[in-house]
Amino acid sequence: MRPDSPRLSHRFSSWMLLVQALVLAALAAQCSPLSAQTSAASPAPTIYRLNKTSTYRHGCFAPCMCPVMESGSERGTFTLSFVGYDGLFSVYRIRDVSWIVTAPSGEIQVTGSGTYRVGGEFAIQQRLEMDLQVGTNPVDHYDSGLIAGGGDFPRINLTISIHGQYCFDTVFGVDASPVPEPEVVRYRLQPGSTFQRGCYNMCDCAIGALLPMRGGFALVPLKVDPLFTEYSVVSVDWRVGADPTAASSAELPITGFGDYKVGGEFAVQQQMTATLTVGTESPALYDSGLVSGGGNFPTIDIAIINGANSCVQTTLTLHAKPWKPHSMSASPMTESQN
Repeated sequence: MRPDSPRLSHRFSSWMLLVQALVLAALAAQCSPLSAQTSAASPAPTIYRLNKTSTYRHGCFAPCMCPVMESGSERGTFTLSFVGYDGLFSVYRIRDVSWIVTAPSGEIQVTGSGTYRVGGEFAIQQRLEMDLQVGTNPVDHYDSGLIAGGGDFPRINLTISIHGQYCFDTVFGVDASPVPEPEVVRYRLQPGSTFQRGCYNMCDCAIGALLPMRGGFALVPLKVDPLFTEYSVVSVDWRVGADPTAASSAELPITGFGDYKVGGEFAVQQQMTATLTVGTESPALYDSGLVSGGGNFPTIDIAIINGANSCVQTTLTLHAKPWKPHSMSASPMTESQN
C-alpha cells in the first residue's frame, strides 16, 4: 500500500487523534489543583491542631441588636482522612474533634466530626461542615457554605456557624494546620495496664475480672502556662485481653481521644479526660480527676474512670511510655500555632 494512500492517511489521522486525546487527559489531571493532594493522600489520618488565631463567638449578630455576645479562644485537635474525589472536590472526613473553648464564663468542651471539601471547576473553593456538641448542649450542624479559598491547603482556615452568622448564633473561626511529626509523641501501654468493670458501693452484682490492656496513643502539645502543661490525647487504639470466664475469647477494642495535663503549684499533679468507645458501646467520658502524680513524666501512670452509671464503674489503669522519650525534651509549642 502506498504511504500516501487515503486509507493509510485515515488510519494515521485516527491514531493521532487518539494520542492527542490521551495527552490532553493527562495534562488535565496534572493541572488540576487537587491532583497533588489526591495522589499523595495517605490512608493514615493526619492530626490537625488549631492555631492561635482560632476563635469562638456566641451571641447576637446583625441584623439583631441584642447585647449578648461572648467571645473566646479555642485550642485542640482533630484528625483528617482522605475519602475520595467527586469530580470537582477532594473530600476529607474529620473525626475526633477535641477542642477547649476559653470564654469569660469558663472553659467549654467541644466534640464532634465533619467533612471538608476543597477543589472547584474554575477557582479553588472550600467547604467545612461539622456536627458539634458544645458543652452539654445538643449536637448542632455547623457549615461554612461553599466559599472561595483553600489554596493554602493543607492549612484549613474558614468560619463555620449554625445560622450563617445571622441573629443569635454560635460561630467558630477554624484555623488549623497539620501537627509536625516531631511534635506527635507516640506512646505505648506498658505491662500492668488494665481494664476492670463491675459493681461498687451497695449494688448487688459482681466486680469483673482485671483484664490486661495493650495498644498505643499519642500526645500533641497544646498549651503551657505557669502551672500546667496541656496536651491533646489522640489516636487512642487499645485492646483489652479476653476474659477467661467469658463465652467469647475476642479482644475488646477501645478507641477515642482526650486531654492530659501535668504540673502544679506545690506538688506535681496530673489529670486525663478521654471520650472513649468501648467495643460497640456509645462514646463515654472517662476522667481521672486532678490527682497527685506525674512526677515521672513523660512516663504516665494514671487511672481514668467512667462512673456515669450509679452502680457500674469502669476503670482503666494506664502505664505508658513514649516510644522515643527524648521527643518530650523539645519545646511543646512551635511557630506552627502562630
